[in-house]
Amino acid sequence: MRHSLFVQWLSRMLLGLGVAAVSVQVGLIFWRTSWEVAVVCAAVALGGLGLAAHTEWRDRRRRLVMKSRAAVSLPGTWNVKFDRKLPGGWVAPIAAIRDDGMRFVVDIQGFRSATWRSAERPAGESPVLVDDKDRPLRPDPLPALVDGAVKAGAAPVLWLPRTASSGTFRHPDTHVVVVAGSARDLKLALQSARRVPANAVPRKDTEAMDA
Repeated sequence: MRHSLFVQWLSRMLLGLGVAAVSVQVGLIFWRTSWEVAVVCAAVALGGLGLAAHTEWRDRRRRLVMKSRAAVSLPGTWNVKFDRKLPGGWVAPIAAIRDDGMRFVVDIQGFRSATWRSAERPAGESPVLVDDKDRPLRPDPLPALVDGAVKAGAAPVLWLPRTASSGTFRHPDTHVVVVAGSARDLKLALQSARRVPANAVPRKDTEAMDA
């Protein structure tokens, strides 16, 4: 499996960088005689570089997820599954059912810092996670996580294993638990988490996560 993923990553990287390199060479050849061809080549080169950058971004997160999960050690009495596809199509890096029946879906992201934005929000607007410069996290990890958790009847947990400081926090207006820190911090947060109130997860269009 790892070999297959590496081959896919390598082939896409070589394709993107190869297209960019060839396009630049062709553009340089036609630069003085046909600027239209040079412009097209420049656009194709940018597309090749974009493909390589997107490929590396996706694989970097995959490596983060695999490395982080390898460090996770949850109690043997829990039901734990990786890459669990939830109702609605979202894939949870970690799905766990505690021995008392409480369910969690855990997303793993590589943000270096995160906190809830302190500025007042318009009525009906959901809380926003921001970095240490008060910029919203992009891409926003919350919509897919919350939607998947609601449809699975589970508590949503966002794990940030690359933050400089550790801690667990939850906004009073949301049931999302944000865990910053190591696999041990995640384990302690899941073990100590209180049950989500019954009215926190809408019953309509909700399908429970199987054991």
